[in-house]
Amino acid sequence: MLKLTALALLAGLVATSAVLPSYAQMAKAPTRPNYPSYSSSGPDHHCADEMGHMRSVNVFDIQGIRDQKIFLYPICEDPTVPGKNNYGTLFIDGNVNTLREPIARNATLMNALAAKGYDHNDVVSLRFAGGNSIYLYVHQRDMN
Repeated sequence: MLKLTALALLAGLVATSAVLPSYAQMAKAPTRPNYPSYSSSGPDHHCADEMGHMRSVNVFDIQGIRDQKIFLYPICEDPTVPGKNNYGTLFIDGNVNTLREPIARNATLMNALAAKGYDHNDVVSLRFAGGNSIYLYVHQRDMN
């Protein structure tokens, strides 16, 4: 009889220990999502974070751009963000730091930039995208 009681007690403990963690999840609702939230204007926000990793670009890549669809992607141009002109190393960290003169000599890129009020000095990075298109990441210096 003692063996049967001990076995029943042990079976009850095993069943309880298997079920308790699932009840614990239901008992307390999560207070935040499972992924971190980032504030776009917080102290740890950097303009370059919006671009992600950029593959390197060279002069020959720039010279080969002809009649592709160009999309401009402004980076950190929200005038409500304090320090909007404090862009630090944004222009150095991009992948076109030494390629602004070849960009200035490319009519396709310059036409797209001029149509939106930018110039070659506003280009931060360049990304070749699908569908034979190009994204130019731009930041207008000293916005008013």
